[in-house]
Amino acid sequence: MMLLYDKILASINSLKIVDTHEHLPEESKRPQDTDVLSEWLRHYFSSDIVSAGLPNEILELIRNGNIDIQKRWRMVEPYWRAAENTGYGRALSIAARDIYGIKNINSSTIVELNNRFTEARQKGNHYDFILKKKSRILLFIRDSLPENCKEKSDLFVHSMRIDRFVFPESYSQIKEIASKIKLEVYSLADWMNVTQKYIERFLNENSRVVCLKCGLAYQRNLNFCRVKRSLAEKSFNSFIKKKALSQEAKLLHQKNLSDWMMNFICSLAHEKKLVIQIHTGIQEGNGNILSNSNPLLMSELFINYPNVIFDLFHMGYPYVMETGALAKMFKNVFIDMCWAHIISPEAAKRALIEWLDTVPANKISAFGGDYCFIDGVYGHQYIARENVAKALATKVIDKSISLKRAEELAKWLFVKNPVRLFSLKKFLEN
Repeated sequence: MMLLYDKILASINSLKIVDTHEHLPEESKRPQDTDVLSEWLRHYFSSDIVSAGLPNEILELIRNGNIDIQKRWRMVEPYWRAAENTGYGRALSIAARDIYGIKNINSSTIVELNNRFTEARQKGNHYDFILKKKSRILLFIRDSLPENCKEKSDLFVHSMRIDRFVFPESYSQIKEIASKIKLEVYSLADWMNVTQKYIERFLNENSRVVCLKCGLAYQRNLNFCRVKRSLAEKSFNSFIKKKALSQEAKLLHQKNLSDWMMNFICSLAHEKKLVIQIHTGIQEGNGNILSNSNPLLMSELFINYPNVIFDLFHMGYPYVMETGALAKMFKNVFIDMCWAHIISPEAAKRALIEWLDTVPANKISAFGGDYCFIDGVYGHQYIARENVAKALATKVIDKSISLKRAEELAKWLFVKNPVRLFSLKKFLEN
């Protein structure tokens, strides 16, 4: 088994891969007043150490780079030890080892780790070093607002967030968005027009937008129904008039409006041939309504828009097999393993083994780092490559596939599938 696994892993490690999802800021906009603890505990592993018992107010102190790092390490160490076994913890351990030469993160190494972290940052070009040389990433899809990005790089393209169009937070936000394209909003029709013009603007200005992204499972459930226009208009009008509403009425209006706008954007995605990436499964952080993110809630949407491709994020964890069943049933549903390998390396490996029995292999993308800090991307892709090698080795052992087919599938999962799904070939040829 090990010899077979080693062969497949060597083949995978030789690949330059496509990263389907990142939150990385531009390198020039990386937070300045930071060190290794404050940057590495911006998200993910911080959720695990809070889950292990660290009070939130202490986490904020630990993130404060102006406080002595040894003092902060003493605060966090018991919780770090409790959580370092998780996928989040493993990704950081791998980054410390392979990027900074620190084999174990502990009280005797934390200062040296921070010194090396600081030196690498001051040296510059850390993004290129991590993404191109260490992680061997061809291209990544940045979850960002393209109008806010000034950096020009062949390393990334954009997904365009639709959350603020589907689920605006206030009428002032609506007016602010509309003003950016010199329009005003007084009705639902106006808001639909702004939404369409905004999306078209970034498809026509060569901003490298390749898909849309919905992250609303953090705020509401994924059951986007078809509603009557009259109900959506009533909800929009109550929204802009700032009427005092009961909480129940407010939630109903928010749902009616967001249901309408999601369906409208799906019709635009059909017209513009845009993939829609959807957050499904566990929400980052501590505490939320997990059932809101169940991908089964979108079955009606998949049926109503058979020509729109939906890329389901994060393996839907813990709704892993539900995600596989949807991808099997619906021609327009695809699986994206971004974030998956650090949520649970074991669950991701087992899911891929079962999906390869269930889902056509051209419908799965194997990796998206999904980090807001650069070093985590390296640790995640390291685990992802190992995971896919283990899953494919299992399929060779049980004689489901040959070694040659396993190596071919690895290239599909890491490169060919996302290139085809998001029409990335033109960006890789430049």
